[in-house]
Amino acid sequence: MKCDSVWFTWEDHRRSRELAGAFESKYIFLNSSLPRLFRYLVLSFKTIIELKNERPHLVFCQNPSIVLAFVLCIYKRWFGYTLVVDRHSNFKFEHQSSSNPIWLLFWWVSKFTVRNANLTIVTNEDLKVIVDSWGGEGFVLPDKIPSMEVDQVEGENLNDSVQVLAITTFDSDEPIMEIIEAAEILGDSFTISFTGRYNKYFEGSREPVAVPKNVRLLGFVPEDEYRKLLGSADVAIVLTSKDLILNCGAYEAVAMNTPAVVSNTKTMKSFFHKGFVHVNLDPISIAKGIRYCQNNKSALKSELFSLKLELEKAWNLRQVEANRKFAEITRMSWSSE
Repeated sequence: MKCDSVWFTWEDHRRSRELAGAFESKYIFLNSSLPRLFRYLVLSFKTIIELKNERPHLVFCQNPSIVLAFVLCIYKRWFGYTLVVDRHSNFKFEHQSSSNPIWLLFWWVSKFTVRNANLTIVTNEDLKVIVDSWGGEGFVLPDKIPSMEVDQVEGENLNDSVQVLAITTFDSDEPIMEIIEAAEILGDSFTISFTGRYNKYFEGSREPVAVPKNVRLLGFVPEDEYRKLLGSADVAIVLTSKDLILNCGAYEAVAMNTPAVVSNTKTMKSFFHKGFVHVNLDPISIAKGIRYCQNNKSALKSELFSLKLELEKAWNLRQVEANRKFAEITRMSWSSE
């Protein structure tokens, strides 16, 4: 045996990096640029090789990818490890009633991985109830406030405008066009910069998308540059149409003490209950939220500092409980062999 615990992921994600470090697990990020089916085959093979080389007692994995979770459930008994799946938000409830064979397969695999993992980590109590109802065992562990220090966070001065950073991946649950329309409402005194690869999002548009002059599409942003952008922003935007999700970008805003506009969902309101402005996903609400953040920036920053201390204290207590749980399920796994 070379390593007591490892953390597998096929998608490099800040939450996984932070949790792997917190639980002293070897972080193994495997990637491939091949088309999807071949990518799954290659990454599955690489994962099995890593299992053979490391022979860990405890395996963590990030879901997504659901295929990675499935592979590790299949080989769990073969290699004799205890499996903890960090499911966080990959549930796709919007497709729960679909008769499409792809989504039927997704739901079958979803429930299979929940039942066959020793533990499934989720970000909130509502998701734990769902995991338990599927015959698995859930454990609530929100994101850890990330370490995002930078040497200096001065941003570029764009015509003395208010700097707004929209933390986006251009996924289907993000109100991209509504944010762009909010930028038009706000006018040139605000500059909204979008992170994330935007090309595919606009490819399917029948008509060219008119992007206002005060909107910047940055594309993929390297980590160091991203930290400086978020640290120097006056306001951040982190929006999703899905409930039961705690966005990683909101945790990053807390880490950098940047006031943010977030979705007006029960989950976001219960967790990010101060230092944030919660809005509906229409251009007027988003624009009002951005203005409110800018006009009340000092007060919101003070609230964010208080919230950060609160969340860190709560997470540290939860980490102790998590370590106890990992030890318990590992003992149970060994005793059942």
